[in-house]
Amino acid sequence: MFPTLLDRFAATLRGAELPPEDPHHRAILDTFLEVQRLDQQLTGSIPAHGRLDGTGERLVQLAERLAAGRELAVLLSSHWCCRTEEEIAEDDAEDFLSCPDEHPPTSGVVQDVLRVFADFGDPDALASADLVAALRRLPGTADDRGRYAGLTQARLAQLLSLYEISTRDVTLPDGRRRKSYRRAALADCR
Repeated sequence: MFPTLLDRFAATLRGAELPPEDPHHRAILDTFLEVQRLDQQLTGSIPAHGRLDGTGERLVQLAERLAAGRELAVLLSSHWCCRTEEEIAEDDAEDFLSCPDEHPPTSGVVQDVLRVFADFGDPDALASADLVAALRRLPGTADDRGRYAGLTQARLAQLLSLYEISTRDVTLPDGRRRKSYRRAALADCR
C-alpha cells in the first residue's frame, strides 16, 4: 500500500514529508482494490468447460462483488470536498458551500437526523456537534453525497441548508449555549 518504501525513501531524499492521506480517498482506493480482488476470485473460479460447480459459493462471491461495486460507485460519485476538517473550520461555511451539488438531495438525511433526535429522547434542540457525532456512527451515506463517517458540521449545514434548515444559538438543558438544530424545523420537512 501507499506509501511504499520507495515513496518514503524519495520523500526523505527530498527532505519533505508525505502529506497525510484523505480518509475518503483511502476508502475509494481500498474499495477499488477489493473490487479487483473479488473480480479475480470470480473469474479465476470459472472452469474452462463453463460449468459452475459449487454454484451457492459463487453466488455468495457474486453478491459480495456487486455490493463492493455499489460501494465504489457511491464513493466515486459523491461530491466530497478534498479538505480536512481543520481547513473547513478555518474558513467560513460559505466557502465550504462551494462544493458542487448538481442534484438536490432526497429527504434521507432529514429522516436520519430525526432518528438521532429520537435516540436522544426527542429534545427540542440538539447541538450541531452532538448531532454530527451521532450521525458519524451511522452506516451508509448522507444522501449519496459522502459517508456519514466523514461528516462534518459544515457538511451537515450544507446538506440541511437545501431544506432551509440552519442552526440557531440555543441554550441546551445542560446549560451549554451551542449552535443547534431545532427538531420542529426538521419535522416540517417531512
